[in-house]
Amino acid sequence: MITAIIFDMNGVITDDEDCHELATQKAFDQVDIAITPEIYRKYCLGRPDITAFEELMAEFQIKGKTTEDLISVKTSFYLELIKDNLKIYPGVVGLIRRLHNNYTLALTTSSTCNEVETVMTQLDIGGLFKTIVTAEDVKNGKPDPEPYLLTAEKLGVKSEDCLVIEDSENGVKSAKSAGMKCIAITNSEHPDKLQLADRIIGQYSEITQPFLQSL
Repeated sequence: MITAIIFDMNGVITDDEDCHELATQKAFDQVDIAITPEIYRKYCLGRPDITAFEELMAEFQIKGKTTEDLISVKTSFYLELIKDNLKIYPGVVGLIRRLHNNYTLALTTSSTCNEVETVMTQLDIGGLFKTIVTAEDVKNGKPDPEPYLLTAEKLGVKSEDCLVIEDSENGVKSAKSAGMKCIAITNSEHPDKLQLADRIIGQYSEITQPFLQSL
């Protein structure tokens, strides 16, 4: 029986993947590497910056800057971009508030703690999550199961009693590898990329109590 519902953040709550992509492009501009949409999707979508940036630096043989240097630049650009223009998906905050009445909620994201704190403050929903797991809390990010396994451990629940709401192929793989049920919403990926999920939805209004009980 589902007792805990775990949300991803970027692409599930915040409609800010374009901001992450632009900030990543600006960071790599400093080392004269052009991050195309195809490169961003391959290396970065649904993955923590530390993993993506390390692979990009190795792929393009970048010298003179550290991974931490570029992540710091990227984070600064991202926070500036969302400061006055944070977009969220329709219905998601209302859904979080409704689910909070009946389930234990958690947030598991590939974003940094600084990014998460900024978003949670702007949306005033941080207090609705019993625990929050960020990129800094794990050694292996999504698609590895570690982020979701750690979340279940912090909540004190079994994986089979958790439901994850994800938007990316890597996020779905992480949740399913952790032994959890998963709903994938088509905010940022084509449904063909999300077939491992238990259910695929197009909007949050589909998540009703009968729907959850049918999982």
